[in-house]
Amino acid sequence: MVIKSFTRFLKEAHNIQTTDDLKKKVTAVLGHDKFKDKTKTSFQVLVDGVNRMAVMKQIESIFSSIGAKYDPNKGSSSIGAVVIGKFSIGVAPLSKQGKKSAGLDNEDTLLLQLNNFLRDGPLHVEFITGNKSFRVEDVKHAEEVGRYTSGRRKSDVNLVTMGGLKVPISVKKDNAEMWESSDSYYSKKAKDVIDEQVRAGKVKLEGIAIKKVIPNIAVKASTKETADTVFGSDILKNKGAVLYKTFYSSDFSINVSGDTITVKVSEIYRTVAEVERGGHAVYFLIRNDASRKWSKIYPGIRVLAVGKSRISRNVLVL
Repeated sequence: MVIKSFTRFLKEAHNIQTTDDLKKKVTAVLGHDKFKDKTKTSFQVLVDGVNRMAVMKQIESIFSSIGAKYDPNKGSSSIGAVVIGKFSIGVAPLSKQGKKSAGLDNEDTLLLQLNNFLRDGPLHVEFITGNKSFRVEDVKHAEEVGRYTSGRRKSDVNLVTMGGLKVPISVKKDNAEMWESSDSYYSKKAKDVIDEQVRAGKVKLEGIAIKKVIPNIAVKASTKETADTVFGSDILKNKGAVLYKTFYSSDFSINVSGDTITVKVSEIYRTVAEVERGGHAVYFLIRNDASRKWSKIYPGIRVLAVGKSRISRNVLVL
């Protein structure tokens, strides 16, 4: 394949009218030629063996002359997409197409970066934010476990040590406001809360086939509920951590002595108390969702476990 020069590419950029035009430019400049269409105006570039955030930044750069901007909240991937007018371009792992990989993109960056550093032998791994840190000694590799959620397991990545320990890590993007869907875990309590508030005259329950609660209700989680929701059955038990961070390759480095991978993160939670007094304290948000026709609460009503920042002024907080 003959790769076009960057200058020549920029001269042709104004001719872009379809996603096919965008794909041709991506292939011409970056060499990537495998894609997955999402909508008529969006698609993903499929890659393996490279840092996907780095590819995302390259795409933003080559289309910058026509207004391309990286948006971490755009697209179907947790790492966002590059927006170019009405078009958007994401980057996804080629090897995981056809698998249930939703929500694993941010973990992919963590896994790829850690395992790249660990290719030549074990190192310590230390996650740092402000004056807090979380260190795991003698890590030989990181393994993906995000698909295994039975029994309320919360780990997305396990750090496997030379001694055979598997230290669980749960990863949340910086802008993540939801801990989990709690339709099963909290359904009975949610129904009781609604009924009690209706009797008290603080909320209304309208509708026949599909119900609607006015206003939405938020209940702060108890200590046990916080432990179940945030740490599940594995994080606390195996001395792991919950990390908040949308990962970029620049967040990873080796320390001066060469024995520790340092990873910058936005927040570290290792105890229930830290969560309860932090900005991500858990609330159960009982809200309307017409698609939940078979809800165990009421048809049309669901419950989400969310962080404190997700609760608006229009919600009745109990």
